[in-house]
Amino acid sequence: MRRSRIRNAACRFLAPLLLLAACGLAAASDANAPRQYLDEQTGATVFFVSRPLVFAHERPGYGSDVPLSGPVPPNMSAAPRDYLTLAAAAVDRAGKYTYVLIGYFWSVGAPAQGENACSGREHLVLQLGDRRIELALFQGSARDAGISKPIHQPSTEAKPAVYSSDLATLGLIAESAHPTVYCGAEAAQLKYELLEDRLPSLRELVRHLSN
Repeated sequence: MRRSRIRNAACRFLAPLLLLAACGLAAASDANAPRQYLDEQTGATVFFVSRPLVFAHERPGYGSDVPLSGPVPPNMSAAPRDYLTLAAAAVDRAGKYTYVLIGYFWSVGAPAQGENACSGREHLVLQLGDRRIELALFQGSARDAGISKPIHQPSTEAKPAVYSSDLATLGLIAESAHPTVYCGAEAAQLKYELLEDRLPSLRELVRHLSN
């Protein structure tokens, strides 16, 4: 009898905790669930990640005392940085799929100038562990690809650069431990490092498109 009462009390204590844990997992899953919409201008169905990947490049002379990721300490001003947002998307036109990565180059602080800036006109190179994948520019605009609405545009000034991809490449990126992006001339490539682990959103998109 005493063991039964203890067991019942333990169940009453654990049940709310298990419910909270389940709700937390559901919320996390919902946050990473892919988004989709019917583009009225192009007639295509567009699938895209709920959260894009964001990479950052530290400019020379900065970064020794400012963390690359996480909040900036209150006694420290944000250092000028250059960012790259990459949002994966798939466009369904009557059952024919096109896969792209939509990139936005943007800056915090004074914008970088000249050779030390990437504008989106360059090819990008993804470093995935010991594998390097070159992303070629899509021959046309985002609308030509079937996407007339901005997807995860960080600001109205940031113009999209569209890179061709495929489902296998998106899967490789999603499963990479820490993807890195390089842009610019090979002799002086700029390195953009992943700021935050949003890869689960990309994995969910790949999983959805693979089914």
